[in-house]
Amino acid sequence: MTEYERVDQRSRTVMEGGATVNETGVSAAQPWAEILRRQWHLLMLSLQFYTRVPVRLLYDFKEADLNKASRYISLTGWLVALAAACAYLLGVYFYGPWGGAVLAVATGVLITGAFHEDGLADAADGFGGGHTPERILEIMKDSRVGTYGALALALSLSLKIVILAQLAPDAALLLLWISHACSRAVAISLIASLDYVRADQLSKVKPVAKGIATRDIAIAAVIALMPLLLAGVKAFALAVVGLWFLRRASIGYLSRRLGGYTGDCLGAVQQLAEIVLFLLLGGLWSSI
Repeated sequence: MTEYERVDQRSRTVMEGGATVNETGVSAAQPWAEILRRQWHLLMLSLQFYTRVPVRLLYDFKEADLNKASRYISLTGWLVALAAACAYLLGVYFYGPWGGAVLAVATGVLITGAFHEDGLADAADGFGGGHTPERILEIMKDSRVGTYGALALALSLSLKIVILAQLAPDAALLLLWISHACSRAVAISLIASLDYVRADQLSKVKPVAKGIATRDIAIAAVIALMPLLLAGVKAFALAVVGLWFLRRASIGYLSRRLGGYTGDCLGAVQQLAEIVLFLLLGGLWSSI
């Protein structure tokens, strides 16, 4: 059983209880209070699914709610970035910039349970060793990490640490915030453009694989772009263009090689988006 499958099972183990709401998810008696409760529930559900943070849900688990919870995946990235930023500052204080960089990256991995890194490793093994869609899916299903996966993880983690260590603390903190937020929005946006290709009922991301509304993706994108507004016009343009090209390239590659996407593919794209942001913004800010 891989990490995504464990998270899928974990997302179903939630508290019982709830409230009576209408078809729109809003109580007729207390509309505004109920709206806030529903949105809080969706945020907590996003945290439960995409991280290891223990949370308590306000309502019973529903797959439709998990689809809607994806609107807050960028906000979940904010919270992951906050934890990574705290670790970075502690590391810099006690061990210097390299210690801060290592602790920041390690905290991001730990708080998510290597959720996206698992997807990167599986996708690297699948596309590196498979020559047909069927073989790619078979390899990605295997929880063992192969040569391609190990290399992808080593290169990804090393690159992030090296770039963070070269930046001034304020630039490093802003990069953590931007990368954790924007990369998740890019990954979830692929669901609107590609078909889900794995029919297995034990799929790692089956509950969020279908039916995500364009509105929810737009909300995730707006939340993701907020920290990028603090980076300046040049950095904003560079990041948006870079992520746009990555998204288009990912859609084309996945369509050609696989005919769609899996949960591992989304995890891999999230990690690639982080790498793109680290390379572009890290390069820009380290040269100033």
